[in-house]
Amino acid sequence: MNWVKYQLYTTTDYAETIGTVLCGLGINGYEITDHVPLSEKEEKQMYTDIPADMGFDDGSSVLTFYTEAPGCPGNAFFSTGSSLRDGRLEDTPPVSSPDKLIENIKSQIKNLQKFIPVDMPVIKYSIEDDSNWKDKWKENFKPFRIADNIIIKPTWEKVPDDTVKDDIIIEIDPGSAFGTGTHETTKLCLLSLKDYITPETKILDAGCGSGILAISALLCGAKSALCLDIDPSAVQATLENARINNINPERIKAIHANILEDEDIVRKNCNGCFDIAVANILADVIIPLTEHIGRFIKNDGIFISSGILAKKADEVEKALIRNNFKILKKHTLGEWVSFAAAIWKNF
Repeated sequence: MNWVKYQLYTTTDYAETIGTVLCGLGINGYEITDHVPLSEKEEKQMYTDIPADMGFDDGSSVLTFYTEAPGCPGNAFFSTGSSLRDGRLEDTPPVSSPDKLIENIKSQIKNLQKFIPVDMPVIKYSIEDDSNWKDKWKENFKPFRIADNIIIKPTWEKVPDDTVKDDIIIEIDPGSAFGTGTHETTKLCLLSLKDYITPETKILDAGCGSGILAISALLCGAKSALCLDIDPSAVQATLENARINNINPERIKAIHANILEDEDIVRKNCNGCFDIAVANILADVIIPLTEHIGRFIKNDGIFISSGILAKKADEVEKALIRNNFKILKKHTLGEWVSFAAAIWKNF
């Protein structure tokens, strides 16, 4: 598929202002590339294991966004999704042509120049074939051992030479869904899950991504899993990865739902309460989730939460205790923390 790549060359002083102009035209999904050093706080907020290499700050900035090429339905806007300063990606209006869109951008900036100082950016566009770059990230996703007997293997890679008979090999193709198991938070969840799984365990995965946690639990002997995600592509990826790993379709279900807002939908798809619920999200989501998740867990059932920065751990722990959870285990890996907590309901 062909895409139109737009790049607006400006300075760090004007980048945010020009980004506001783009938002006014419905272009909410844009990326700002610069060399401004990140603060310590921003570094910790980045959901990645790889430190940011900002390079030398020369004062330049480039705003980048994509649209579908003329002739494709919808002409939606897309960002690369790789910047901490990424604008929000929302529904956007169609555009007629690259030249027309650039003309509209320049017109809006000229109007803005009447009120505030802002230099006109140099705007370029090119036609990109996504077949050249859409799978580039796969080069850095290699098989690895996540626990003593669990190996995560991309579907396009060979089984590692150090595999032994009792190893559990989980094949994953994330597609456009997040979750390959390489991140510390996913490792924490998987290691905690192993401690509590039995042949009768029913799992609830709130925010399933590629389905790696639920599929791992099933391959480790859990009975069944219900997976939820607010991203439809995650639901699709989870079901496809379950098929790849030869999971019986009767053992896993994945639905597009937000447990914080779609409780009735979740209940309709539940077959009784769950023995274990797992959420590898972020602390700011887990804290309100502690008020809801207990309704779907059996008394004395387990809630495993991860994606929690160490500085947020106390807030999450207080929220768990406030909502009738007893902390069983707390694990730390790098800057990240996970909790395993049992629910004690009042009858």
